[in-house]
Formats: sequence, structure tokens, C-alpha cells
Amino acid sequence: MKRLIPIFAVLLVGLWMSCGDENGPTNNGDTTPRLVANTTVDEPSLSSPDEAVWSSVDSVTVPVKMGNAPKLNPPKVAAYPSEILVKAIKKGDKLYLRMQWSDTTFNAYPEHFFIIDSIPPIVFDQKAGIMDEDQIFVMFSDFLGGGYDVWNWRVLTTGGGSLGKGYTYSDATLTGDSAGTTTDSVTVENEDQGWQPTYAHKDTSGFEGHILYLEDTVHWQDTLYIKVDTIPYGEPPETLYDTTAVHFWNTTGWELGQKVPGWIIDSSFASLTDEERGSRWDIRAVSDYDNDALEYHVVLCRKLYTTFSDDMDLSAVDSVKVTIGIFDNQVTFEPPGSDRGFSNDFWIILP
Repeated sequence: MKRLIPIFAVLLVGLWMSCGDENGPTNNGDTTPRLVANTTVDEPSLSSPDEAVWSSVDSVTVPVKMGNAPKLNPPKVAAYPSEILVKAIKKGDKLYLRMQWSDTTFNAYPEHFFIIDSIPPIVFDQKAGIMDEDQIFVMFSDFLGGGYDVWNWRVLTTGGGSLGKGYTYSDATLTGDSAGTTTDSVTVENEDQGWQPTYAHKDTSGFEGHILYLEDTVHWQDTLYIKVDTIPYGEPPETLYDTTAVHFWNTTGWELGQKVPGWIIDSSFASLTDEERGSRWDIRAVSDYDNDALEYHVVLCRKLYTTFSDDMDLSAVDSVKVTIGIFDNQVTFEPPGSDRGFSNDFWIILP
């Protein structure tokens, strides 16, 4: 079952800007793997990372290990996983990257509430202050800019909104892109109201997903339905009706340990134009986690030239060197940390 749910010497600059042929830059015996972006297949619709169009696209499998991160990795880091499979499509004015890697755990609950008493009125507890989640960093080496242009995908807080987040990595610092950006986040915190989350899904106990969309929520004060009780009263007995408003925390069907997401995705942000979202959110995303194969399939897409000053102009080059960081249930790019690794460098050829 699936849940659909980067300054070198002038000589190097010259090398980067010139491709000898479709096999990649002529760089005096460099054995760095090369992946030629396909230009002949149909443009992916981003309806799924497993669209049929990807089946006829060449791939490169790149090792992932510790010590590859530029001026970053701590000495004791467990690389996870051991390799990543990458495919690329260049179509029109866009670059599409499809990445596939193993992950034995699906980590998409950086913060959540869970049920500790399922008898109405139910009692919630909260796993708070934890923002770890599965994520990747695709780092394009920008020789002219002196750093890396970074595409970051996180399974929940960006991927849940069908987006990736743009960063610039320079001088050992990761900075969120800001040109034209209207918001820092597409997520809204599900704050607690006493022992209850502010929002739950409109299906209440029937909801078992990991993504809570803003348009599907009910507020803790929202009346879901009216409960009418018949109560005998007085001598002689009279029939009185005790009418009670029932909220999500007073509904039935909940199970112990059942989760309510601690973050809410504003999916309407993805429907804005690239210009309206700004450089921080100009990366489209679609992803699946395959529960049977225990692996992620993720497709990221961005315009080659976005017009934003903090994005690398991929339309001006015919090749770019890339490294990919894979973080298993992590929160920050900087050390310390565990279960993170970076791939070997590889070239993406842009015909």
C-alpha cells in the first residue's frame, strides 16, 4: 500500500560552462557519474511520482555515505540509505528530478496529539517540540555563485502541500530563499487547548491519515451535532430534553494511541503561481511512500530560470554538478545528527 499522500578557481568555472558532448563535461579524466536529462518524453503531469513517462527515462544510481557533505558532516554519522536512484527530464522551461531510495520507516509525524483515554470525553496527550521528519536536500553546485542552490523536500511540512522549499548554501550556512516570498511556511501549528488539539479532521475518529489539510478541519469549539437526552424529572415524573452540543473530543470510535496531526497544511498555497509563491516555494513536488518496498519515490520540479536572484539559472548552463542529502527522521541541516548521508557528486547534463 502506498501513501500518496550547492568559489572555485576560474579554470573550474570554464570547465563547468562547457560540455564536450552528451556524456558530460570534458574534465580530464573525471569519473563523476553523468545523467543526461531526457528531452524526448512527454512532460510529467505531477499527478504521481510513478507516472508511466518515467519508465523510459535513463537513471543513475549514486552511493550515499558519510563525509560527503560540504564542510558539514560530523565525524560520527550513519549514512542512510546506501544509494539513491535518480532520473531527470528537461521539458520546455522546467527540470524534473525523480529520486528513489530505501527507508524502512515512514516518519511524517514531527508533532502530534494521541489518544490516552478513548471514552468520551476523550483525553489527548501531546508529543510536542519535535520537528523531525524524512527529508532530502538536492544541492546544485553553483560555481559562479560560490555555493549551492538547494531544493529541500520534507515528507510532511513541504511535501504535504505538494511543494519543495528553496535554500541557498554558502559559507557553511543554509539560508532560505527570500526573493518575492510571501510566507515562511505552508504549515499551521495545531495548538493545544488545554488537553485538546485546536483542530481535528472533519471525520474525527474515522481519520487515520498523517496529513491534516486546513480545509478539512473542525475547530474544538465547532458543534458537530446535537445530542438529545430524555430525562425523567419531578413528582409526578415529567419528561425533559437535555440538548447537548457534541464536539470532536466527545465523539465515539477513537482508539488508544490514535493520532491527530500537530501541523496543518494550507494546500491552497500550492495553487498560487510561481511568482505569487516566490523563490522559497517555487519547487513543485509529488511523492509516495511504498509500504511494501519500504522506499520513497519523490519528483521535484522547478523552472530552469525563475527570474529570482537567489535561484541558480539552470537555463544558462549545459551541465551542473549535484549532490543529494538524505535525512531519515531529522529536523536540521546542521550537525549534530544521525541517520543522514550525502551522495557522491554526479553531473546532470542539460541538452
